Amino acid sequence: MNTVLCSVPVEAPGAKRRRKQTEGPLPILPKSAITQLNDWATKNGFANCKFFDIDMLYPSDEEIEKFFIDNPADVVGLSAVVSTSYMQVRRLSKIIKKINPNTLVVCGGYLTAAANTVLKKTDVDICVVGDGEVAWVGILKAMNEHLAKGKNRIDIDSLLKVKGIAVLDHDGVLKFTGYGQKLSSCHMHPPNFEYLKSGLLGNDEALKGYFRPWKQTESFNMDDRAYDPKRKPMTASIFTSKGCVAKCTFCQRGSKGYSIYDLDKLDKHLQNLKENYNVGFINIVDENFASNNKYAREVAELLHKHNLLWSCLGVRVTSVDKDDLIHFKKHGCCNIGFGIETGSQTMLDIMEKKVKVEDTKYVIKSCAEIGLHVNFEGFMVGMPGESLKTAQESGKLMGELCASIRVPVDLVFASTDLSYAIPLVGTPLYEYGKQLGLVGQTTEQEEEYLEMTSNISQYKRYYINFNGAPTSEFLFWDMLVFLEATRTYLKLMKNQKEHPERLKKFQDRAGVKGANPHAKLKYKKVNVIGGAGIADVSMSPYFFTNFVKDKIVCNYTIAKLPRWLVYPIIRWGLYLEYLAQKYYFKEDHNIHTQANKKATPEMRIKPEDVDPLKTTQKERSLRTIVNKKMAQIKQTEEQKTISMLTAGP
Repeated sequence: MNTVLCSVPVEAPGAKRRRKQTEGPLPILPKSAITQLNDWATKNGFANCKFFDIDMLYPSDEEIEKFFIDNPADVVGLSAVVSTSYMQVRRLSKIIKKINPNTLVVCGGYLTAAANTVLKKTDVDICVVGDGEVAWVGILKAMNEHLAKGKNRIDIDSLLKVKGIAVLDHDGVLKFTGYGQKLSSCHMHPPNFEYLKSGLLGNDEALKGYFRPWKQTESFNMDDRAYDPKRKPMTASIFTSKGCVAKCTFCQRGSKGYSIYDLDKLDKHLQNLKENYNVGFINIVDENFASNNKYAREVAELLHKHNLLWSCLGVRVTSVDKDDLIHFKKHGCCNIGFGIETGSQTMLDIMEKKVKVEDTKYVIKSCAEIGLHVNFEGFMVGMPGESLKTAQESGKLMGELCASIRVPVDLVFASTDLSYAIPLVGTPLYEYGKQLGLVGQTTEQEEEYLEMTSNISQYKRYYINFNGAPTSEFLFWDMLVFLEATRTYLKLMKNQKEHPERLKKFQDRAGVKGANPHAKLKYKKVNVIGGAGIADVSMSPYFFTNFVKDKIVCNYTIAKLPRWLVYPIIRWGLYLEYLAQKYYFKEDHNIHTQANKKATPEMRIKPEDVDPLKTTQKERSLRTIVNKKMAQIKQTEEQKTISMLTAGP
């Protein structure tokens, strides 16, 4: 039996990449899920599964056709890591079936939260929902038996015995066998780079995407240890754990629990990166680094053993204390990033972060005291419940954090735009939009949404308004955060001096960011905060945005003026710019021009519904709000199955 695993790009078919794979602030993430599928299949007797890295190679339709003509496949697995990959899955499954209609096409990844639409609107035969290793082997066993019997069509009943899959039965009705078995930590492996290389079909240039010279990554130039000329120069991204201990309401969650790697296997992986790929720096990209505190300390010691400097992202502010941070820094940590999201306790509760604003202040202050660089750029606006008040609270926290390290807002957030929440299929946020009628209820309407959200990112011009705020308000949220941050910073720094060494390092870091082509593509020729991405913006449809970012939001003189004077001018100036984008420039990427049509003030979450004096933290979660409404809706059996897929394990 011939099998092929394929990575799936997130860009819509025919779209140019936002950047080359060898550009950007971090090395490309290794396809860990695909290598894990292959490892488990090999262990269970299904060796020699080919890998076609479509994401890295970005081949044309003709090149994909040629691959599958040259490599006939009985089963093809498509790894669609996010729901924005829908159009690529539709394209690839069609090409595969064109070459051989009998090929069994299997789709995995977070896109499968929309399994009903994927199965009914593409040429995908099976969706694997949640952890895929055991389900993948179950599918291969069923297909092997099918081929041995010489049947023309695989038996649906045999597939329904496999846990963790969604298929259409003989009547075209969605069936889901429940979330599958999760592998224990002892069976997890770091990505096999030899297998990853095989998927590049000999393209050595593409392989470079997995590595970056450390000076281009922005993660290490704040630490003097990085400048040791004897240190190997390349950076690689790795996972040291799988999963998350939280269930944030804006996040896709198809897998339950948190697993860690075997340290001996991780040791060998680091040795391979160091010896064969000239790696001296590591970016840990776990969703939840340090949630297993003892293990995180052991990982730090292991990295230090190999003389590797490292950074980590996605740390929960409640997972570490000052002693942990001291241990990390002592063992080579140069940069740590926390999932802050917001400075509003109301929004933290709606997001179900299960942390307090004070937790964030404590951990950032601790980093400043020990001299560990902290990345706190992870602010987000736009969830249901967001308001001018909550945006101001985020700005206040941002200003406090900048004051804690004594570096001004414009330098800390150089080249950074605030993220706006994206309603990804399979999240409570998406379900909330469905309940409000902002997202279609039918398969056709869901496909239209998946098409609309293909190839989008977290920036304001892509915002889909599930909040109910008027356009003039949500256009102003990000600028309001920066305005309030500057006011707060100025107030707190009244009797303090800025930190000269940190100032210099942040200035250098802004230059590194601005030199990267990726920083200039977030908006068309937009000059971002800090001046790192300077370009001619005279004809840009974001002319007012550019001006406000460059001249207003971090201006100390403006910060001393009354809010009632400054804020309305900026808010309505942004709205006029939006109208110019819509009617004069006819901007294609302003998704909010479509999504905002149905949004009304009546949709907004009422303050009393999230009042901490009247409700519990659980009641304030968007998940609870969604579940309450769901309980009032009479559902068909298929609708109940769809809800199971989107609720997560």
